[in-house]
Amino acid sequence: MPVYLFHGEDRFARLEAVAALRREHDSDGSLVNNSASFDGARVSLGELGAAVSAAPFLGGVRWVRVDGLCARFGFQPGARRGRQIGDWDGLTGILEQIPATTVLVFVEDELRRRNPMLQLIEPLADVREFARLKPEQALEWLRVEVRRRGLHMTRNAAQALVDRAGGDRGALTQAVDKLSLYAGDANVDETIVQAMVPAVRSVTIFNLVDAVAEGRLADAMQALDGVRAEGEPETRIVQMLARTYRQVVVAREVLDRGGSNEDVQSAVKSNFAWLARRLRRQAQAYTQASADAALARILEAEVAIIDYRNDRGGLPEDVAVELLVAELAGAGRG
Repeated sequence: MPVYLFHGEDRFARLEAVAALRREHDSDGSLVNNSASFDGARVSLGELGAAVSAAPFLGGVRWVRVDGLCARFGFQPGARRGRQIGDWDGLTGILEQIPATTVLVFVEDELRRRNPMLQLIEPLADVREFARLKPEQALEWLRVEVRRRGLHMTRNAAQALVDRAGGDRGALTQAVDKLSLYAGDANVDETIVQAMVPAVRSVTIFNLVDAVAEGRLADAMQALDGVRAEGEPETRIVQMLARTYRQVVVAREVLDRGGSNEDVQSAVKSNFAWLARRLRRQAQAYTQASADAALARILEAEVAIIDYRNDRGGLPEDVAVELLVAELAGAGRG
């Protein structure tokens, strides 16, 4: 199939896949003279149609790449629906008649399933999504990468690094590069990770959830602004808050039974003592009732977002998340 759509929040993996696809179709090196790239926010249907229908020059393949066309028709803040595609419905005919000598690649960040341009392209393209790795997947990826490079890293250091970089392979790779240059043959422990990797993207979201759980309202609102500036999806903020408060509820139950840090660690099924210490400290600021109420409030926010998406009332994502953060950080403690 000569049409591809690569999208997802893992930019590193997404662009690696685009590069691999280009290499696959550039066996004779002729793409240097047979490539066209377009900004999806500005390209016209006519320009794109002309580019994909042109024959390759002194080569067997023509490469056309479009960045951000679906985003152009996506949801805007405060809007219930994405921008209508208008004349772009003619793209269907272009894709159905695209020459076999043309490879057309649409590249996007994370997309909503209801994006009208995604719905138009998807039946006619090879669509591949590049999501961030889940925490356990990120740890396994990191273990393989560390072994490959011959870097010596403790288990706690690996967990701390994943906490900071999340499941973004680009951020993880940059962090490992930095640690490899710094440590050489030395052992990388949690202290070194904390000192050397303070500004990797996902540290912001962990700062946010910690500030919320610890009732630091000003810090929480500032971290929320930082998370949004980095492009973190609102839904991921809600997911991270839910995960943290589920752990706080469990930790509070352990404390009410007179349990130790080791009991907390066992109850949350963690391999890391430092995480249990942090959860114990956070849970001490809550009663069981207020911890349960905080978790219930997060579930209410999720329902409000789903209702809004389905035109059943509710609240837009940004409004729902901002209210949630403010309420939990300002009044969520008992």
